Amino acid sequence: MLLRKHKLNTKEIRAHIIKRDFKITDHAFDEMRADGLIFQDVVSAIMNGEIIENYPKAYPLPAVLINGKTENGEPVHICVSLPPSVKIVTVYRPDSKKWTDGFCKRRL
Repeated sequence: MLLRKHKLNTKEIRAHIIKRDFKITDHAFDEMRADGLIFQDVVSAIMNGEIIENYPKAYPLPAVLINGKTENGEPVHICVSLPPSVKIVTVYRPDSKKWTDGFCKRRL
């Protein structure tokens, strides 16, 4: 289920990315390296992606899962904490065995 009501947050997240007002966790860097992703892949996916899951009770900050694509069109998921403290929590290439509908919906 796409959570379109959170578009404002996507806009806010993108504004923080453009201003370079965000942090990346060590875990996200490790996952990027493991999946052969570079920083520009993550930025591209955030800038063209959509929020597909909302984690309002995530600790220490509420977060969302963004489904986006690299500049080469490859799917990427990015978990990002919501403003005002934007942090890229994790990044990964979604597995088609676990996701459906263009990597927007978890398979049951």
